[in-house]
Amino acid sequence: MHRIKVFIVNTIILVITTFLIRSISIFFDIYIANKIGSEGIGLFNLIMSVYFFALTIANSGISLASTRVVAEELSLNNKTGAKIAIKKCLAYSIFFGIFAAVLLILLAPMICTTLLHNKVSTSVLYIISISLPFSSMSSAICGYFIGVKKVIKNSIYDIFSVLSKIVIIFLLFKYLNTSNLDFACFILIIANSISEILSFILLYILYKFDIKFIGEFRNNGSEYLKRILSISLPVAITSYIRSGLSTIKQLLIPLRLEKHGMTCDQSIQSYGLIIGITMPLLLFPGIIINSISSLLIPEFARYEIKQDFKKMCEVINMIFSSCIIYSVIVCLIYIIFHKNIAFLAYKNTDISSYILLLSPLMIFMYLDHIVDAILKGIDKQVSVMYCNIIDLFTSIFLIYTLIPVYGLYGYIFILYFSEIFNFSISIYQLHSTTGFNLNIKLGLLSLFNILKRK
Repeated sequence: MHRIKVFIVNTIILVITTFLIRSISIFFDIYIANKIGSEGIGLFNLIMSVYFFALTIANSGISLASTRVVAEELSLNNKTGAKIAIKKCLAYSIFFGIFAAVLLILLAPMICTTLLHNKVSTSVLYIISISLPFSSMSSAICGYFIGVKKVIKNSIYDIFSVLSKIVIIFLLFKYLNTSNLDFACFILIIANSISEILSFILLYILYKFDIKFIGEFRNNGSEYLKRILSISLPVAITSYIRSGLSTIKQLLIPLRLEKHGMTCDQSIQSYGLIIGITMPLLLFPGIIINSISSLLIPEFARYEIKQDFKKMCEVINMIFSSCIIYSVIVCLIYIIFHKNIAFLAYKNTDISSYILLLSPLMIFMYLDHIVDAILKGIDKQVSVMYCNIIDLFTSIFLIYTLIPVYGLYGYIFILYFSEIFNFSISIYQLHSTTGFNLNIKLGLLSLFNILKRK
């Protein structure tokens, strides 16, 4: 019971932090959108799809490995083991971070020419590459803090990361001419890279201060390295495939919209309208779900080690029931007030129809986050990746065939199909692994009983 209360307290901390960060971020995203327009937002999102693939290579599954191994060691009351594990995780992240940076530098000319429509220069990707080793190490340390249940440290890191990026972008946009889209994207990327480096420095200081209270050790750590690799490498390989397919998927959308009859600029603008402007508004209420998801991994790792499937199903039911009710309420609010939300955010109602069409999608997106986190916690992360890879192959096929015929409405259909398909496979995996069966009434009653106890 104490563990569940700690989980709830950590969730509250993350929710408050994430709400603050997302509130600031979404208003700043609106500021950026008004500065560079939907075409600029679309182009920036295309660049970020390349960045996320490079970041996937840099991270190579280290965050999950760090969280799981540290949580497992602490569940056995082995603090020294946790210290050995995180040191090995950092060495792992440095290697893959540098590897990803070199790879991106070598491929930058080809990516800009063939994938980014010659809209940006290679210098944008060169700047991205500098930040990759720092981002990878940050990922390892964040996994450590989740594993030791000190999420306040990650909250400090997240707040600093967002605020530093905003301050840098604001100052650069204020004093430099951003009418050129290439230069505007360059500013956004350089601000992101500087922020990543500064945020890592802060996070590393917090990490060193935290870990100094753990005693020294003589073990060479080879056992821990094997465990880290057994978790991270399968995740890394499937992540490469998934992220690569996801990048192809995002880059393919504007190209297929051109086949529908749009110009290059119009296709990037339409892409930015949905991905860069509408979707962030829909994802904003998901901060609570995201906070819960990140904490579920170490929690269910402990249940899995102890083979406590009864308690596992009880907690799953409690979280899942709450998430369903929350998602439905949020969806209804967006459907009823779609014009008000669009006007409040962007001072016009141009995207209100997209908000209305895509609002029901939130239910499946939020629930899928929860299910994926639980599966990762019970050592089914590879199965999650396989599910996502199948989904991406299907989506790419549909994008290639449907968008040239139906345009943006074809893409909206693909978004629905993708989310429902992914969620259906994930919930089947969860049921077959844990025996979980949904009981909303029982789940909410369990949550109420925990909250009312002192």
